[in-house]
Amino acid sequence: MTVDANASNAWIASFIRSSAFAATMPIAGSGAVPRVVRGALALALTPAVHARFQASKTSPHWPEELFTGIIFGITASIIAAAASAAGSLIDTSMAMRPFGRESVFGGPQGPLGRIYSLAFAVLFCASGAMTHLCSRFVEASSGTRLMSAHSVVALVRSSFENSLDLAAPSIAAQLIATIASAIAARAAPRINGLMLASPASTVAVLLAVLAGIAPAFHALLALAMRSASGSPS
Repeated sequence: MTVDANASNAWIASFIRSSAFAATMPIAGSGAVPRVVRGALALALTPAVHARFQASKTSPHWPEELFTGIIFGITASIIAAAASAAGSLIDTSMAMRPFGRESVFGGPQGPLGRIYSLAFAVLFCASGAMTHLCSRFVEASSGTRLMSAHSVVALVRSSFENSLDLAAPSIAAQLIATIASAIAARAAPRINGLMLASPASTVAVLLAVLAGIAPAFHALLALAMRSASGSPS
């Protein structure tokens, strides 16, 4: 009876840990992914996590495993959110307001925000980053600690820096277009600089986005790998 109880407890703890991870990890944890898909992912990971417990001969406890799954999912999601934030910055630089919710991170987005989020989702799945993240999750010990305040700040800072790196060309293009519009308005007072600034910024940002497709692709790929390799601490 004791052996059966321990085995049952290990299965429950494994499923809870896998469910918490599936509910918070990038893409799969978004509201756009059906619950049945997230449940299938949790069920697929549960036997592997249970086998890991048996190999390490540990006695898992479900509250600890719940936090372990959440920490792994949230850590990766915070880093991955840089893709969505970068798209929002680019939309803002073109004075594009969000309309509706995008399908990857579930937040309100404009057109380029959706494109960047979808591009990240494709690269995250196609590059093997998602598989690597799941592998790290299974191999991790059950003794993962809660994230400290310093770790949370470092994760948020990393996400913020990555989003600025992705959106930097567009922000620079907007700045140049605004300065050029101000100079033109100063040189020719009859020209309404406010009316000229918005279309000039939009054209400049679009040109910057088109010229930076290849670097943006590599940056999104690096972001996908970084989100899969970030260690909760």
